[in-house]
Amino acid sequence: MKDSNNVVSLSGLQRESRGTSESAFNLPEVVVSLRDKARSLLTEQAKQVFAKVDDSLFAMAEKAHGQDEQDGLFQALRLLRVERRNVVERFGLALEDAFKLKERASDDTEDPYSADNLSLVHNDELEQLVAVDTMVANARRDFSEPLTEIALRLNTLLSVKVYDKNNPLGPDAICDAFIEAARPLDLHIRARLTLLKKFEQQVMLNLGPFYDQCNEFFIEKGVLPSLKQQRRAARQQRQAPPRPQSGISGSTPAGDAPMQPSGNVPQGSASGYGHGLVPLTAGMAPMPAQDLLSHLGELQSLAPQEYVDDGTQLLNVNSLLQQRLVEARQSASLAKVDSDIIKLVEMLFSFILEDRNLAEPIKTQLGRMQLPLLKVAIADKSFFSKGGHPARKLLNELADACTGWQAKDSYESDPLFKKVSEVVAQVLAEFDQDIHVFSTLLESFRGFIERERKRAQKLEKRIIDEADGRAKTQAARARVAAVMDALSAERDLPPVVSEWLEKVWSNMLFLTCIKEGTESEAWSRDVRTARDLVWSVHAPMPDSRQQLLGLLPALQERLRAGVEAVSLNSFDARRMFTGLKDVYRERFALAQQVIDERNREARDAVREETRRELEAEVEQSRTEQSESEQTIHEQPQLEGAEVEVEAQETTVELPQMEELEQAVAEVRITEDSSEALPETDSHWQQTFRLAQGSWFELKRGEDEQFRCRLAAVIKDIDQFIFVNRNGAKVAEFTRLELAHALRQAELMPLDDGMLFERALQSVIGTVRKSRGEMK
Repeated sequence: MKDSNNVVSLSGLQRESRGTSESAFNLPEVVVSLRDKARSLLTEQAKQVFAKVDDSLFAMAEKAHGQDEQDGLFQALRLLRVERRNVVERFGLALEDAFKLKERASDDTEDPYSADNLSLVHNDELEQLVAVDTMVANARRDFSEPLTEIALRLNTLLSVKVYDKNNPLGPDAICDAFIEAARPLDLHIRARLTLLKKFEQQVMLNLGPFYDQCNEFFIEKGVLPSLKQQRRAARQQRQAPPRPQSGISGSTPAGDAPMQPSGNVPQGSASGYGHGLVPLTAGMAPMPAQDLLSHLGELQSLAPQEYVDDGTQLLNVNSLLQQRLVEARQSASLAKVDSDIIKLVEMLFSFILEDRNLAEPIKTQLGRMQLPLLKVAIADKSFFSKGGHPARKLLNELADACTGWQAKDSYESDPLFKKVSEVVAQVLAEFDQDIHVFSTLLESFRGFIERERKRAQKLEKRIIDEADGRAKTQAARARVAAVMDALSAERDLPPVVSEWLEKVWSNMLFLTCIKEGTESEAWSRDVRTARDLVWSVHAPMPDSRQQLLGLLPALQERLRAGVEAVSLNSFDARRMFTGLKDVYRERFALAQQVIDERNREARDAVREETRRELEAEVEQSRTEQSESEQTIHEQPQLEGAEVEVEAQETTVELPQMEELEQAVAEVRITEDSSEALPETDSHWQQTFRLAQGSWFELKRGEDEQFRCRLAAVIKDIDQFIFVNRNGAKVAEFTRLELAHALRQAELMPLDDGMLFERALQSVIGTVRKSRGEMK
């Protein structure tokens, strides 16, 4: 299997899969000289490609939409500068290798979308396939005459039959040689497409003078020198007025305008085939693109509704063309590139008509755009590679607007459905070959959608604001309660202090939490004030007397500010301040009593010590036993003193600010009864990746299901709000409830990519899978 960076044409030429002729190693001298001349001319042209690519990639990188894309383009720019000589060298070698001619494949009409023909693409990008095949097809068409002369001349020199695809100087061989040369480069997808585009502009579009030089070289060497004159004479003979009975189209029914044949075909060249579409092998020139567009335009205008009235239905364009040609008693064949595009567009619309993002009536309407978009793709080969093409943008915009739409009773009168139907009808009625029709309709539709969304956004904003307000209130109350519980736990506070905390400071913290949040300086200041208030009536006295004296003036000012902030009435404020002053007065009086008592005890201790010293002098004659008893008598007094001190120091301490912050952070705002999921659960992790604005399908019971959009995630309580197209709330989940809903498929995400691009990805994915199964 090839590397995913491969870029190959739909022709699927793979040198390793076909046998080579032994004669390729014994080329005539004339052919060897031609080969060397061709290599020299084409490699010189290829060198110019890189100068053009360099400028384009630099400009693209400067305008890149994202960092990843910009980095990829700059990396490609550097890589191409380093590798350009190697690429040109590999290009020249591949051109030489093309002269090792292959035998003709047994079937020229095989399906290019079969698993054997459609090769892998980088990042599933179908644009590369179309770009390569288009440039080859255009070159074959534009330079068909000199190419034919080269093939005829080579046929006189080589033993292997030379035809379109194995012509060593043909567009297939030249394009494949460049692709093989660039294959080893790991390029960003946009850079690779740009490289191909510049190769087309510098080399493929300028093959005319190159082919003329090749034919002149043959003439100089005497290889069929009069071929041009012979072919001109034969062409003039074929263009002579044919006899009436030799016409290809046959008779035309009365009243019908005759359809022109798709090219000049010698009499009897379609022998064996009836009227209608015939294969290219019938000898008939392919139908010109303009004739095909004309036929498709007729099919588009002839009651297009009849093809989709039976519901969501894919059009079989080949069948419709066959029917039209048979009715007109005409024969025609499709060019390979046109046949490819028809099949590709059918595959794209097959995906669109099966997309579960869209309701059936909407898919029916979008399905009616198959013929107009097919005409766009045939007339404009950049349709698949140009993401900003107005026709693609219109289809994407219609699908995106209808993602959340549901078909209810009398849906035909729904404003959105009516607008989509109106746009599709205008496309069918007005589009011929002017793509500006799509731009005009896109602008009109966007204006309609913008007005619809503004109406829905008003209701949605009101719902989100209400939910956000409730969440902030709930969260603030829980966080304030956590602070108050931590400060009052295991403490017997004076009633007036409890009143201060309940009436003033709980409300103050609540307001700060709502307005500023728990990460603000205001929140930290107010939490510290509550802690200082509790400490001021709980700190051990008199040891904390000086610290308390320093704190009270500032604490009083902060309490006054709190009273004003919560609009406490003046009577209660005076009463509560008075009560607080009484508490402090009692604490300081008690502290003074303790100090006086300590001083008295100190004086008594001094007198007692003096008395003992005197007694010691008088009783020095006592025995050692008496002194020992005296020591035992004094020991309990010392221990008692130590115990008293320890009791004073082991008061329960207040939590530090860090502990209070931790308590707030650990608050559980909502209780969820759902079964907990492990952190590694994929659905739990998915809840953290959901993007606001994403669409989902929600199932409630067996019969009830509807579409909703994630409007907001309320972070304070970890709640997810879902609304419908009109902005009305239809569901809300906690994170755990949401994880379970995703796990049980009650809530299923819808694809949020653009419809046309998702269709392209699906087509390539399907083909790759088919290719893998075939292998």
